[in-house]
Amino acid sequence: MISFPLGEERRNRDLEPQQVSDHVYSLPARPAFYTGPLAPNVYLVWDGDEGALIDSGFSDDDSVRQRLAYLERFPGLRLRYIVLTHHHFDHASGAHRLAEATGAQVLLHPQEVTFLRRWQDDIPQDVDVPEEAGELRERALRFRRDAAQAAQAASPLQDEEVVRIGGLTLEAVHTPGHTMGSLCLLLREEGVLFTGDTVLGLGTVAVSPPPYGDMALYLRSLERLKGLGASLLLPGHGPPVRDVAHKIQELIDHRHERERQVLGLLAQGKDTVNALLGAIYPELDRRIIPMARRQVEAHLHKLEQEGKVRRLPGAEPRFVLA
Repeated sequence: MISFPLGEERRNRDLEPQQVSDHVYSLPARPAFYTGPLAPNVYLVWDGDEGALIDSGFSDDDSVRQRLAYLERFPGLRLRYIVLTHHHFDHASGAHRLAEATGAQVLLHPQEVTFLRRWQDDIPQDVDVPEEAGELRERALRFRRDAAQAAQAASPLQDEEVVRIGGLTLEAVHTPGHTMGSLCLLLREEGVLFTGDTVLGLGTVAVSPPPYGDMALYLRSLERLKGLGASLLLPGHGPPVRDVAHKIQELIDHRHERERQVLGLLAQGKDTVNALLGAIYPELDRRIIPMARRQVEAHLHKLEQEGKVRRLPGAEPRFVLA
């Protein structure tokens, strides 16, 4: 019998597959990369002898090996699909390796394919790596390259298309905002909604300005999710959410409150992105400053499109109330 310190024993127990509904399991693995306090979630939808993964997690050997070992615990399981909620490497980099090992078909929204193919470009991800962190940047680039391989043999999954797993139906819901091709998946038979990074179990998600994201579309996506009638929300990061309507409304209210804050600060003369960033996030961890900057830019873009704000030209653009 192997003995662990209590903390290690608990951590290993936390890595066991967890059944979260009659036909859904969470398949955890230790994060292969710093992703903040909440590692990416990977879910198995299983019915009869068929299954589908929602997202794939990282592509490192340990993550892939552990998830393949979990799948072997389901007797006679044939993994038919790996459905990617979006292109970010913490959700998509393991897809091609899992697909090769199982014969599963990778599915994703076609708008994500473009970003996957441009894996060497400086496209925002869920994790910002500082320029000086050379080794981490190299590792992140490898994960992005691995995620790009998922697009090579992937099939498109469009809004309202249905994927069948045994007697179950997964309906694709296109929810642009966090990324332009973000998908949520509704398991209708159980009222389970897989939200990727459109809704997290804890906290809020970063939204970039176009062409990588869109704040106005994000709010419309949240409103759409409210109308689906889901009773359990399974996010891309964090714990399950039971009070689905309340959680989604909380995120909508937060975005509107942030928008009012931006307008108030502009009225006070804080008219640049840097000035707004310092006022809204005065004690921010420098590792997530680029992400926070994009949030501010996303709100400003929305307000500008709505005619509430004007952009003044210059080396550092200034913004004034319209």
